[in-house]
Amino acid sequence: MVLKNYRTLSSTQTYDGTASTITTDLPRDFLLQRLILDFHGITTLGGTSVLVTNALLRCVKNIRIKAVGEGSSRTIVDIKGEDLYYLNLFDYGFGSALNNTDTSATAHTQSTAFTIDMRINKSDPDDFSVSIPSYLLSTLQLEIEYDTSANGYGTNVTSQAFTMGITLIEGIPEPSESFAKNPLMTLLQKQLSADSSTGDEDFDTFFTVGSLIRRSFLLVQTSASVPSDTELISYTVQSGQIPLMSKINYRANKTKDIENYRVAENPSGFWDVTGYTFIDFANNQQPFVPTASGLKIDGLSTIGYNVGDLKITMNKTTGSEIFRRTQESVEG
Repeated sequence: MVLKNYRTLSSTQTYDGTASTITTDLPRDFLLQRLILDFHGITTLGGTSVLVTNALLRCVKNIRIKAVGEGSSRTIVDIKGEDLYYLNLFDYGFGSALNNTDTSATAHTQSTAFTIDMRINKSDPDDFSVSIPSYLLSTLQLEIEYDTSANGYGTNVTSQAFTMGITLIEGIPEPSESFAKNPLMTLLQKQLSADSSTGDEDFDTFFTVGSLIRRSFLLVQTSASVPSDTELISYTVQSGQIPLMSKINYRANKTKDIENYRVAENPSGFWDVTGYTFIDFANNQQPFVPTASGLKIDGLSTIGYNVGDLKITMNKTTGSEIFRRTQESVEG
């Protein structure tokens, strides 16, 4: 039986409104199941601010977990702060508090939070099936890339002073338990730019193959990097000559997300996060695929695939769209 351990690190990261990358060494004692990042501080405005899209969230440009073990290094997590925030909203049915609408010329106390969740079942506190066995690694680091105030918040920012707190939710295995062959969950982003044509366009490298793909969290943006629900009409996913998802209507897919993920309601209905949807192999009732450790996980196995064997076709309305996805996969 795995015992749970909670700890908040004494070491924090600080953000002052300038572009920077800060690395924190994470403990390597147990199984890392979740990492909670608490971002809080003060934004001081010298005049009325024109906010960027997803203000404050974009101050946290990229969040990464990097590991070294058995003579090799790799990135396990690479995701933008805004994408992780909305991924949490879908997974938990609600998002963390987000104070990001302040525009007046004064000092504003603000906060939000992000959770990196290495669980198959996001509602099961005892799911350690794909946790990171940090005690088997020689290095485990959290790397956060911060953007400037102008890019991450808006105009007329005099100063920002924020702290990023780091809390780990871990599992302590019994001495008789071995997690050396634990499957590894990865959460990795990729961005692709569409050509200027309208209609169908194929993307052979949208998915990263060679593992079990559970889902891809897709953000559709205009050519100006503004999230949009009108740029994509439908999509088709094809494995070789076999269609897995045929001309799936974008808006219908967003409705499916609400049904599958039980996104929280607001006074005017369910939350509809502009531009975001799932290309979901786990919630589409694909067969359960056994892993090397014997664990059965739902998703699409692309083991043995080559680049181009799994492609997506986007039916576009205007051209030059920007598609960014975060792919959740399981290896091993």
